[in-house]
Amino acid sequence: MQRYSLRQYMKNYLLNISLCLVFIINAASMQAQDNKYKDIIKTEGLKNKKYLASASLIADVDLFKPTILNTGMTFSGGIRLLYKPKLNKGKSTYSPRIIEREIFIKPTFGFIYRKRYNTALFFIPELAYRHTFYKGFFMELNFDAGYMYTKLNAPVYERKKDGTFKKEPFGYHNLMLGGKLVAGYDFSKNSKTPLAINAGFGVFYRYPSNGFWIKHVYGEIGLSYVFRRIKE
Repeated sequence: MQRYSLRQYMKNYLLNISLCLVFIINAASMQAQDNKYKDIIKTEGLKNKKYLASASLIADVDLFKPTILNTGMTFSGGIRLLYKPKLNKGKSTYSPRIIEREIFIKPTFGFIYRKRYNTALFFIPELAYRHTFYKGFFMELNFDAGYMYTKLNAPVYERKKDGTFKKEPFGYHNLMLGGKLVAGYDFSKNSKTPLAINAGFGVFYRYPSNGFWIKHVYGEIGLSYVFRRIKE
C-alpha cells in the first residue's frame, strides 16, 4: 500500500483549495461581465408613454344601385389605455426584440361629401387594438360606434301620408356601427422619426335611413404623429 507523507498530503490539499478558488473567481468574473453590459440593453420599447394624432383620406362606397364613390377625411387622437410589451430574444442577448401590444381609445371626427346629396359629419370614439412587431410594422383592428349628421346639399322633399310633400329643412341624424382593419409602419419604434403611416379598409352601417340599415365599405390611407416618451 502506498503511503503519503504529511507534507505530500498538505501539498495536495492546498492544490485542491487553489483550484476551487480559481473556479469561484472565474464564476464571479463572468457574472460581473454580464452585469457590466446590463445597462446597455435598450428598454425604450418596454417603458414608454405613447399618444397619436392622425389624419386620413377616406373613400366611401354606397353599396346600392347606382353604386356611388364618395370622398372625405378623418382626424383622430389616440390615447393608450393598455400596454403589454412582449420581449423576444434577438441574435444577441443585448439586442432584444420588443413587440408592442396596445389598446387605444381614438376620438375621431370626420366628414364624407356626397355630391348633390349630402355632407355627412360624424364623431366616433373608436376602440383599437394595435400589434406592433419589433421592426416597426403593425396591424390594427378597430371597433367603431358613433353619431352621424347628414347635412343636405340639395332640396329634399318628404311625402306625407296624405299625399302632400314637405321640404326637409335640415338633415338626418344617424347611428353608426362598424369596424376596420389597418396595416402600417411606425417609424418611431426603432428611430427618432415621430411618424407612422397606415392604410386599410372597413365597413360601417348607418341607421335610420328610410327605415333600414345602409352598408358602406370604405378604404383609407393616413399619416400619424407619434408622441412617444420614455419612462424614467
